[in-house]
Amino acid sequence: MMILKDIIMIVKKIVNMELHENIQRIKQMMGVIKEGLHDTSWDNGEGDKITLMDLLNATEDIPVRNISVEELKPHLLSWDGDEDEVKKIESADLQYPILIFVNDNDEFITIIDGHHRAQKAARKGLETIKAKVIPINSLPKDIRKVFKHMN
Repeated sequence: MMILKDIIMIVKKIVNMELHENIQRIKQMMGVIKEGLHDTSWDNGEGDKITLMDLLNATEDIPVRNISVEELKPHLLSWDGDEDEVKKIESADLQYPILIFVNDNDEFITIIDGHHRAQKAARKGLETIKAKVIPINSLPKDIRKVFKHMN
């Protein structure tokens, strides 16, 4: 029985270490564009604020899936002519999913995170991109109130 507890403890440490390493990689990648998991944030002007990390934690049970880039095209931002933004598009790392809010009818609301990645996928002619499709009303109340203007 003691061996099983030791194995479980070791596995938990490994999983936490891998998670920490992945978070560090994301932070390094985001550092290129001067933003990170805790730097990217949204507020509602009423004192309520959440970070990208808060949103990722709240949506950890939502699976990543591949979605059509073609269907995203009408919703993409364009930064043509803005050298800094074009560099961000070029350096965007497509291994990380974009985050999309949908309403209760599964209708698109917005790309809440990942505009540069989505634009890169479109420019490269990719058919799909990794995404978390998040029903906005499934979010915890403290996060929903930051985005209430979208729903």
